[in-house]
Amino acid sequence: MSGQAGRRRRFFHRGFPPAVLAVLLLWLAGCAGLRERPEPFPGPPTTDPAMLREAEAVLERIRRTNETLLTCKGIGRLTVRREGRVQMDDRIAWIGSEPRRLSLVLFASGFPATRIAGDGETFYYQETAAPGSPVRKIRASDPDFSRVLSLPLAASDILALLRGRVPLRAERVERFQPIGSTPGHLLLLSAADGSRQALFLDEGRNEVRETQLFDPSGKLVLLVQFLEMQKVEGYRVPLRVRVADERHNALVLVVERYWAGVPVTPSMFVLEPAG
Repeated sequence: MSGQAGRRRRFFHRGFPPAVLAVLLLWLAGCAGLRERPEPFPGPPTTDPAMLREAEAVLERIRRTNETLLTCKGIGRLTVRREGRVQMDDRIAWIGSEPRRLSLVLFASGFPATRIAGDGETFYYQETAAPGSPVRKIRASDPDFSRVLSLPLAASDILALLRGRVPLRAERVERFQPIGSTPGHLLLLSAADGSRQALFLDEGRNEVRETQLFDPSGKLVLLVQFLEMQKVEGYRVPLRVRVADERHNALVLVVERYWAGVPVTPSMFVLEPAG
């Protein structure tokens, strides 16, 4: 707000004609009556240099989480709720590889029912209930899975979660402080477009338990909760993860088997019509 006020003062010092000044004053008066953007976490930005250095160190650890875990596969159960009602409760198998390569198979009654894949260039979708069912293709480097999952998740977001990483959509430290009511810390990040991301860390400031994403108006867009984690091949990866929004859309993934560092080939992320 201080930068905006400074720009307004400079406008008035340039000798605008009275009529123009009158229009500007009316415009400013109208802006003054508008509601400010909701503040999800009230309080001033962190300015203490030592605290900011610590926050940057924590953020760097988050960025580097499982950075050598480039491929993974697993099986589990996926439950999807749309506006509070169960839309999907099926077995799921997946394989993923950096960068942004992902293949999912959803089962119904033990048989593959839906296949979804992305190879970093093309998004593939196929209903496989009948032989020869067509494969839909869309050119997309980081396809959006919102139609399937009812949540604003891209392939890169899903792959990050499966690798035990936090999808980061904002990276400028705005606030770093104790949560207060429970042990742990809040790391609040902001992006150039005004969106924000809150990360809730454990008491040791090493593990992210939950992250919340807000749009520029302060509306909650996405909530990610790492409900349970497990160790596989030295990596800390999800056992149970929940993703939700404020409209009662949610998914819960329960991992039954997990393999880390698996070999992959490009054909694993390309779908062809079933025979």
